[in-house]
Amino acid sequence: MNTINLSNCEHTIELLNVNMQESSLEEVDASESTLNQVNFSESKLEKVKFDKSEFDGVSCQEANMVSINLFNTTLTRSNLHNLKISSCNYEGMTIEGIEVFKLLQAYQKQNSAV
Repeated sequence: MNTINLSNCEHTIELLNVNMQESSLEEVDASESTLNQVNFSESKLEKVKFDKSEFDGVSCQEANMVSINLFNTTLTRSNLHNLKISSCNYEGMTIEGIEVFKLLQAYQKQNSAV
């Protein structure tokens, strides 16, 4: 496998049918880029900005997401089977139009009365 080092440069790059396994990308501005049929399995994404991005057909099975900012994000037609959410800010969050924060408050109140 060959190594290509690009540092402090500005390029538009089109990569087709490329194996970038075990690659490292640091301080990269890929805004307005398109990624199609990309395998990020077992990758680590840190300090990545996806603001105003669109995800379609994305698989995050068995992913661990910590300190994720999903402010004003919408999930539609998504598989949330066995999704676990904990220690998060639920204020303003709705599921099928139902306010989750209020649901949790009612559930906690009911359980504390028992």
